[in-house]
Amino acid sequence: MEEFFSRTGDFQVVRLGEKDARGNTDHLRNFRELVLENQDMYPHIDKWIDQKVIPGMKTLERVSYIGYVDEIPAVSAVVKRGKYSKFCHLRVKEDLQDMHLGEAFFALMGSEIRGMAKEIHFTLPESLWEKENLFFKSFGFVEVVKAGHQYRLFDNELRCSSSFHKVWQAIREKLPKIARMFLMDGYSLDNRILMSIKAKYAKKVLEGKKKVEIRKKFSQKWTGHKVSIYASRPECSLVGEALISRVVVDKPKNIWLLFHEQIGCTLEEFNGYTRDTSEVYAIVLEEPKPYRKNISLRDACDLTHKELNPPQSYYNLNHNKSWAEAVSIGGLLQGSFGTY
Repeated sequence: MEEFFSRTGDFQVVRLGEKDARGNTDHLRNFRELVLENQDMYPHIDKWIDQKVIPGMKTLERVSYIGYVDEIPAVSAVVKRGKYSKFCHLRVKEDLQDMHLGEAFFALMGSEIRGMAKEIHFTLPESLWEKENLFFKSFGFVEVVKAGHQYRLFDNELRCSSSFHKVWQAIREKLPKIARMFLMDGYSLDNRILMSIKAKYAKKVLEGKKKVEIRKKFSQKWTGHKVSIYASRPECSLVGEALISRVVVDKPKNIWLLFHEQIGCTLEEFNGYTRDTSEVYAIVLEEPKPYRKNISLRDACDLTHKELNPPQSYYNLNHNKSWAEAVSIGGLLQGSFGTY
């Protein structure tokens, strides 16, 4: 289970996977009950969940999502992964349908199958196509034929399909808007930073083997806030995030005595970095959370349609909107961020 994002602090999306299916978690039970609310229109949907969705989650063939508003289940979605992927299910409760959640969930499901899908398809009632075809066409779904199976009572079922390339191109164009609507509004970017760490040390941070980062210049105001981590050369990628639990400023020798077991480098390396300064900052990092899929600098530029300069030390994301957008989009693409 991975927590995703909030829009205004009261909306949260959770990704459900193998552990939820095997452990029958509360989120999975909430998801199942929410989907079963459609049973009047889809009489066999209970069998579909129990015989297709949950077993598919155990084998990683399927991934599901549940969205909460004020901790009440309100949105459900399922994607089937593979070369010929399928958006199996998406339901947004009526009182939330003006929040552009359909776009956000299409982006989530699309990012889930990035790198494996050649084609995406889904089925829907003819009445829904007539009402919302502009939405589906905006994601590249323009081919519509009669479906081979009838899932819903009293309404013809249609099959929509498109190449993944077309769908992903549409998602890329929509991602900045989605990030602004659901991530930048939902997170306190005033209090978040992007920090550059040498690749070998960034790896240690995310593995929990390095818990203190040393800087010549920093600020104690960042204590208690999340930091996004950019691994510098040769990685050149956004790789994860962590919590800044403390910031201690002192003479280098005192910092070494306090934290030498957690800095992750040798005394020679430490002295080489701190020899020309009278005081240094020890940034204590906790709760490391690596990305499932790193976001390279090239991908970040491509996704934001902007030229991004890597941070030399760190960026205050409130003062660097381009990188703030890239960090938000990067998180959306691999699902490793949560409510702060």
